[in-house]
Amino acid sequence: MIMAGYRWQGELPFRNVFFTSIIRDRKGRKLSKSLGNSPDPLDLIDQFGADGVRFGLMRIAPTGTDVRYDEDQIVEGRNFANKLWNAARYRQMQGAITERQLPVDDLSIYAIDILAKLEKLESDLVDAYDDYRFNELTQLLYDFWWSEYCDWYLESTKGDFSDTASESQRQATLTTMDVVLERFLMLLHPVMPHLTEELWEKMGFGDDETFLMLTPVPKTSVLAEIPAARVKSAQEQVSNVYEAVGRARNLKAEYGLGAKKDVSFILDPIDGEFSEAEVFLTLARGAELIIQPDFQAEKGVPAALTAIGKLFLPLDGLIDVDAERERLQKELTKTEAEVKKVNAKLANENFVSRAPEAVIAETKERQQHWQDRAAELEQMIANLG
Repeated sequence: MIMAGYRWQGELPFRNVFFTSIIRDRKGRKLSKSLGNSPDPLDLIDQFGADGVRFGLMRIAPTGTDVRYDEDQIVEGRNFANKLWNAARYRQMQGAITERQLPVDDLSIYAIDILAKLEKLESDLVDAYDDYRFNELTQLLYDFWWSEYCDWYLESTKGDFSDTASESQRQATLTTMDVVLERFLMLLHPVMPHLTEELWEKMGFGDDETFLMLTPVPKTSVLAEIPAARVKSAQEQVSNVYEAVGRARNLKAEYGLGAKKDVSFILDPIDGEFSEAEVFLTLARGAELIIQPDFQAEKGVPAALTAIGKLFLPLDGLIDVDAERERLQKELTKTEAEVKKVNAKLANENFVSRAPEAVIAETKERQQHWQDRAAELEQMIANLG
């Protein structure tokens, strides 16, 4: 190729060369027909789709080392493709927009936050491409779409499509969704070219003569018309809400209430007020958020300190307190037995002197894990009164 470049172009055709990894099985053996450990790529494509296989393989291909082939990761590639397709269909179900230009004045803090994260994604992808870190850029794409966009942003916008939402609010959310989806398809295209090209056409982002593969990513910022101070403030507020939601979900999960939606929370807000109750309840899957400054909880009410204030979860009528206390006590007894076992192991001089450092480090991690869990269970029992 280099000689042909000099012969026909009169110059060196390229300067950078990327050597792909050797793909091995889980035991570290090279894939080969004689060993029978080499899957047929066409069978994989039939089962998981060409883009799913491509995405899954790139996600497990660390730079500079061989790839340990894992079909579970190929399954993740297919699941990611489904997630993208379903999110695009969800957007289509919400109807058309009246204006493609972002309505800056009507953007919610959640819209500004996801646009800022999209811009950060673009910057991180450029750095990953420059260093040929293909597994990292694939993971960046995965995390943004699956977690930041679908799990957080889309869930936070459900109220914007309710009967009580204003038309301007609805249009602002739809436009934001279109901007994010359009840009994301451009960023994902080199990794999943078939799916992105089809969605590009189905979503109406191009015309009959404009293919995605011929469309460059715009150099203009999606935040160009939004003041930096407003972006910073929005991201801080959203981060606080999401962090509080995470604490609320943990409180529910600790007492076996994860699936319950008729849960009420009480919030003693840091600033004396909290304006994002609707989104908080949607994300935390709760029925009511009572804002009560300086709330004094009775003994036995679980609580968590959050970035928006102190959050309480009254358990009256939700669980059988005596049965829950008994369940937690049994788990604490088992946990204390594990702590005793790992402590004895680390106190054994023969084990410490002969075991590899990696094994000792793993044992110490287990020790810390069980100690933390025991302390957590003791606090949960104390919360029950």
